[in-house]
Amino acid sequence: MLLQVELTQRIIIVFIAQLWPIIYSSFFAYKLLHRGKNRATYTLSGFFILLALTFSIATLSVLLSYTPFAYGFYITSIYLFFFTHSLFVIFTWVLIRLGEKSPIWKFHLGITFYGIISTYVFWIGFYLNGIRLDSSTGWTPIYSWFFFIISWAFLFIFVIIPQILLSFKLLKVFEGIILKRRINLFIVSVFLELIVVFSLFLYNFLVENEMYRTIYSFTIPVIGTIAAFLIYKSFGKELE
Repeated sequence: MLLQVELTQRIIIVFIAQLWPIIYSSFFAYKLLHRGKNRATYTLSGFFILLALTFSIATLSVLLSYTPFAYGFYITSIYLFFFTHSLFVIFTWVLIRLGEKSPIWKFHLGITFYGIISTYVFWIGFYLNGIRLDSSTGWTPIYSWFFFIISWAFLFIFVIIPQILLSFKLLKVFEGIILKRRINLFIVSVFLELIVVFSLFLYNFLVENEMYRTIYSFTIPVIGTIAAFLIYKSFGKELE
């Protein structure tokens, strides 16, 4: 009975914590789509829409604890979480080519590539038991060593490294222009958001480290909110 009460309290806390990202992501997506229609706007608004969808599905997973559906919703949310943040690479690439008429197929190819790469979450998380979420874990997601290492490796190889390289190119393209301040703000905010991604995987791996999980619970939601606001303020606001 005591364990059930503790689990219910945890579910309520997680549920509340995930509502806030849904609210601000939806708001930023609305503001972007209401303001303009271009490839850059669609890409950036896509990030916020997918982020809101990710937390919505994760919330359903929490609400469906004690049922077979919880795991399916959770692993889908992690797939979307990884894929959503890979859009930073696509958006930065689009910014670099704002003055060019780059083929639309390259844009779609990039999105398709990251959509396929992100399926590692299903292959390793589900088929290789990399993500566990059931009554045996107290309905708390637990990541295996293998899944954790692959996740961090994929983030470094397919997101961090390309983002660093594209960020340098972005700075060169707009060097000496007023937009450079926005570019710097965008780059900082992107890497702040990526800290959230790395921290989440670590959070679900270090399930017995109460100190880290407590620090995460208080700091990462704040960092995520600040990062999202700065991303919108940098190039989301009045993006040309």
